[in-house]
Amino acid sequence: MPGLPPYGPEALPFSATGLGTQSEGLVVRFTTDDDSSWTGNFQPGLNGCQRIIRHPNGHDFVVISSGQGYIVNPSDPASWNHFGGCIEYVFELSDYGAVLFGNGLWFELLGIDGTLWKSRRISWDGMCDSAISYPYLTGKSWFPDDRWVDFKLDLSDGSVEGGSYWESMAL
Repeated sequence: MPGLPPYGPEALPFSATGLGTQSEGLVVRFTTDDDSSWTGNFQPGLNGCQRIIRHPNGHDFVVISSGQGYIVNPSDPASWNHFGGCIEYVFELSDYGAVLFGNGLWFELLGIDGTLWKSRRISWDGMCDSAISYPYLTGKSWFPDDRWVDFKLDLSDGSVEGGSYWESMAL
């Protein structure tokens, strides 16, 4: 929706921190199974990624409000969860019945029953040129000497080859 509804029931507030519930975030109208509707006001995270997609379970929705992720069931808006905060990448993986989220440092795969895996940290600060060629996601990760290092993420289990971040190198 272009903004909060000017009349009718107030939008339900969703906030990962409990703050900002009176500020306008990403405003979304949901229709329930009985054709009633309600509006949600989803507070933003830390970047510009905005998406609304069907959860792999087929009944919930995933709402990304400026990088902050929310999982909400239109028929039961009181039972919601949040994740992320700085989500930059969203890939719907129909071959896996899952959704891949990335924050510029690592990736997480959301399946029907929740998070399937979380990759190790891949980058010091940012990624680019991400592309999916099943069964892998490839891309480049940033290294502090201002260069990009190739990585390959196995979508089946979250294992990673390459990347610019290794645990032994952490400061």
